[in-house]
Amino acid sequence: MEILPNITIFYQFANFIILLIFLNFFLFKPIIGALKKREGAIQSLAERVEKAKQDAKDLERQYDEVTQEKKRPIFESKDVALSEANTGATGIIEKARQELTEELSKIKDEIEREGKKVYDTLRADVGKLSAEVAAKILRRSLQ
Repeated sequence: MEILPNITIFYQFANFIILLIFLNFFLFKPIIGALKKREGAIQSLAERVEKAKQDAKDLERQYDEVTQEKKRPIFESKDVALSEANTGATGIIEKARQELTEELSKIKDEIEREGKKVYDTLRADVGKLSAEVAAKILRRSLQ
């Protein structure tokens, strides 16, 4: 028994090929085209996001540079003011030290003068007292 192929198999095969061609033309190509278009749009958006990020970083860097430039005179004037204040404070301290040294010298001189006066007064009083004590001792010993 020999099996002969039936002609309907060839018709079915031809219909299948025609169906594949129609599906390829009307279904697969538009879907693949839409997917490629979508992938291109997503890629474009990703590139724009990266560019926006880079632009933001550049703007931040420029902002920092500009603010540093604008702050520089303020910092310089602050340093100058601190330096002048430090110099002024040092001058005032030195002047106060000098005045205190002069005041201490005056006080020492005055203390020495007062000490000499007291010493001279006590010496004179010691001379008188010693003469009086000697006189009293002599009077008692004579009695």
